[in-house]
Amino acid sequence: MTNFIYKFRSFALAAALGCLSAGFTACSDDDPALPGNGIETAQWSEVNDVDINGQTVVFEFDAPARWSASTPDEEWVHILTPKGEQGLSSLRVKVDPNEGEIGRTTTVNVKVDGYAEPCVLTLRQGDGVLEKGDGRYREVNKWLYQYMAERYLWNENIPELQLDYTLDYQKFLDQMLNRIAAFDNVNAEDGHWNNGKREYWYTNIESTAPISRAAGDTNTDSGLLIMGAQFDTDNSHEIGFAVLWCTPGSPADQEGIKRGQFIRKVNDIAVTLDNYQELGSRVLNGNCTLDVYDVEFSTDGIATITPVTNVFVGKWSYKDPSIYTSRIMTTKAGKKIAYLNYMGFYMDFDADLIDIFRQYKEAGVEDLILDLRYNSGGHVLSSTLLGTLIAGSAHQGEIYVRTTYNADRAAKGEVGDYKIGDANVPEGTGTYDLIPQGLSQSLGLSKVYVIATENTASASELVINGLRGLGLQVNLIGTTTNGKNVGMEGTRYTYRNYDFYFYPITFYCQNAKGFRSYSEGFKPDVEFDDSQYYPCDFGSEKDPYTNIALQWITSGSKPNISNNSRSFAGNYRSLKMTDEMKQPLTRRLGGNIQMRN
Repeated sequence: MTNFIYKFRSFALAAALGCLSAGFTACSDDDPALPGNGIETAQWSEVNDVDINGQTVVFEFDAPARWSASTPDEEWVHILTPKGEQGLSSLRVKVDPNEGEIGRTTTVNVKVDGYAEPCVLTLRQGDGVLEKGDGRYREVNKWLYQYMAERYLWNENIPELQLDYTLDYQKFLDQMLNRIAAFDNVNAEDGHWNNGKREYWYTNIESTAPISRAAGDTNTDSGLLIMGAQFDTDNSHEIGFAVLWCTPGSPADQEGIKRGQFIRKVNDIAVTLDNYQELGSRVLNGNCTLDVYDVEFSTDGIATITPVTNVFVGKWSYKDPSIYTSRIMTTKAGKKIAYLNYMGFYMDFDADLIDIFRQYKEAGVEDLILDLRYNSGGHVLSSTLLGTLIAGSAHQGEIYVRTTYNADRAAKGEVGDYKIGDANVPEGTGTYDLIPQGLSQSLGLSKVYVIATENTASASELVINGLRGLGLQVNLIGTTTNGKNVGMEGTRYTYRNYDFYFYPITFYCQNAKGFRSYSEGFKPDVEFDDSQYYPCDFGSEKDPYTNIALQWITSGSKPNISNNSRSFAGNYRSLKMTDEMKQPLTRRLGGNIQMRN
């Protein structure tokens, strides 16, 4: 807090302030009150500005008698000298910092004994919207405001907002979203909620400029997602890191590390309950040596760990692909089943997706297990391509997803229809020719088995909703999905050699049947949480989700599985994930995304 003292020369304020005095001394209680307030000279003005960051102000005045000072019940103003004696007096007032977003004012009343009226002075801490930033992103913020005013799905109240354009761009965006929410929470569907609280906004901005979070699908780290793990072996309690995934093409992948392996030491330091968070950070960032083990569980849940390698894992930039694992399995009856672990709807990998389905088609695949457990979304066009590859030519030209916009745009007739096998791009001009190309490699399935969790969002949920809108049977395995039934029209802005990528929520997503009410997420047909089970290879029978899907396919009926099932590895306890351990999950560009110039 900054302390300042006002030191003014005395001056008469009788006319300006109405602090009039007849120049008499105080009278006894039985005498009638003297007119005015008795103060002829004072070192205050009618309106007195105080510092935003808080301060103590001192006003001097001549009091003809004893006096007292008071203020309305304002928690941010404190009278340090609530009373004084006749003569030269000091009024000391402490003002707290203004942590709010709008300026505020209050009054202080100085009442002299024997006088009819108090002398009223006003304290003002900011006027209108407080400008708390340095202003270097003012032009960026104006651009954000204009785009939001035109395209944000809940834009009706934006012209009424009072905003501080001097803030950095992230704080400015948060300020705008929160103030829109103040209108009866109209933008409640912009964001993920947990137990009645919004955990984060879907609308987001990314930039190379300072203060921005990391953007996009290029990463510089080890390429691992890990979780602290503790389980029993024959001899001891083992503590280390379970590998939840290893990104193809990453430094860890180049060294042969796989999902389900166990990291027991980092730089020759054993992992303990006291150091696992610090060592976990080293594992994620790379440039460290890891002791890696394989893990096998007995039928009674006791683990056996076998050393595999001691390896140095480097750190370099790599591109996170969409496809992590693809397998074709054959049942005893000769049925071909495809398993696809699909991590993100990135258009750069759409040609690879078509090639994967070509392999499925040539192999005679009859059923598909689509693993979206870690897929937080991506581009609508990529989702439409996947829908085309699954549904096939029998549904050519049918609506996969319809995007609907705010009231202003709807009044102009704007609507976007993405159709199976259709190359037309609703959000702009041109075509996306990979979508009709996908028809020739499509499987033409009538049902699909989808692995989904709370991480499954946006373009992933479009697959569920879009295929159901076409009449396909979508069998869900896992936990309730994220519930993102809205999408973004992304745009880019360049300012002072920095690129800003802005993704505001601008449309609802509904299927051919007009259904869009899945903001609470899609509930699974077979509910099972695999987080309490030790991770196994994606697409293997040891992986609980894959195992459930295979049981469903081979038996022809939904299996009755509970989280207490002993079919999967037990006696495993996960340790709390730090924010840095969660980063590989959150760094992915989620959303139903369209890009505009």
